[in-house]
Amino acid sequence: MLPKPPLDSPYTSCYCEENIYFLVHRFLEQAQVKATWDIFAVFISNATKTVALWGQQKAPAASIAVIWDYHVILVLRSRSGSQYRLLNTSPSLIGEETWIYDFDSNLEIPSRWEEYVEQTFPPESDIPPQYRSLFRVVSGEEYWGSFASDRSHMLSPTADSSSPEYISPPPPYPIICGPLAAAHGFTNNLMTHFVSMESTSQGYGTVMNREALVSWCSQ
Repeated sequence: MLPKPPLDSPYTSCYCEENIYFLVHRFLEQAQVKATWDIFAVFISNATKTVALWGQQKAPAASIAVIWDYHVILVLRSRSGSQYRLLNTSPSLIGEETWIYDFDSNLEIPSRWEEYVEQTFPPESDIPPQYRSLFRVVSGEEYWGSFASDRSHMLSPTADSSSPEYISPPPPYPIICGPLAAAHGFTNNLMTHFVSMESTSQGYGTVMNREALVSWCSQ
C-alpha cells in the first residue's frame, strides 16, 4: 500500500529540508514501508542556486515558475519494480513504482513521478541554463543520520547574534543534527553536503541532471 504522509509529520513554510527530514524519519520508523519501499531525499539546486520549479504553491499562477535557491522532496521507489518487468506486468503498474512527495507542490501528495517531473521540470530546451535543475539523490537512512542544520542560512542579512531575525519564521522545535552528523562534530552541513551540486564535493548521495533523474525514477 502506498503510504500517505503521517498527520504528525511537521511542516514549516520555507524549511523544506526539515519537512522532508521528518517525513523520511517517519517512514523509516514504519517497518512495512521499509520492507516495500526504498526511501530517498532529493535536493534540487544548481551552481547559481536559481532553479525554476513549476506547479508550486508559492507561484502567483500555474503558468509561472518559482525560483528557489534549493528545494527538497522525498521519493519512494518500489522494491518490487524489477519483478513487474520480469512478469511482463501491465505498464500502468510499472508507473506506480516511483512516487514523489512535495509538500509545496500543487500536485497531489504523493504524485506519480512521471506527472511530477513533467509538471515541475519542463524540457530543459525551454529553460535558460541558469534556471535548470540538478538533483542530489540521498538515501533516507543517510539523510536521517548525516544531516545537520543550524538554520543560519535563514537569518536576515541585517540580523546580529544578540537579536537574530529570520527571513521566514523558524520551526518551533530545536535545530536538527542527525546522530552521525553529531558523531562527526557537524552542526551545519546543509549547503556543503546537500545543496551543493558539485559532483566532486564532499556531499552525500549522487548528483544527477534531469535526464539521469528520469532514468533513475523509471528503473
